[in-house]
Amino acid sequence: MFPFEINDNHSLIVLGLSIVALVLILRRTLLRPRFAKSNRSSPEIVEKDDSIELSTAAVVEKLEVRLYDFAREVEGRLQTKIAVLDRLIVDADREIIRLEQVLAETRRSGAASPPGSRQPDAVVSPTHPDAA
Repeated sequence: MFPFEINDNHSLIVLGLSIVALVLILRRTLLRPRFAKSNRSSPEIVEKDDSIELSTAAVVEKLEVRLYDFAREVEGRLQTKIAVLDRLIVDADREIIRLEQVLAETRRSGAASPPGSRQPDAVVSPTHPDAA
C-alpha cells in the first residue's frame, strides 16, 4: 500500500515530523488572513489599548505601594517580637544567675550544718484554729 515500510523506527519519525510540519503550515496559511484583518486597527482601538496600559500601570503601582506598606508592617512586627524576646532572654539570664547563687548558698549552709539539724519545710500546729 505504502511505498515505504512503516515498521521501521526512522520511517515513523519522518512520518511524524512531516505531519507536524503539514499542520504548522496549514495553521499559518489559514490564520494569516484573520490576523491581517485584525491588525488594521482604528485610532479608537489604539486609544483604548493605551488607556488599558495606563490603568494596568496604575493598578501595578497601587499594588507596589500596598506591598511596600505590608512589608513595613511585617518588619515592624518582627522588630517588636525581637525586642520582646531579647528582653525575655535578659530576664532569664538574671534569673539563672539568681538561682545559681541561691543554690550555692544552700549547698554552703547544708555543708556547714550537721545532717540531723535540717529544719522542716512546713510546721503543723497541734491545735486546730476552729477549736479555739
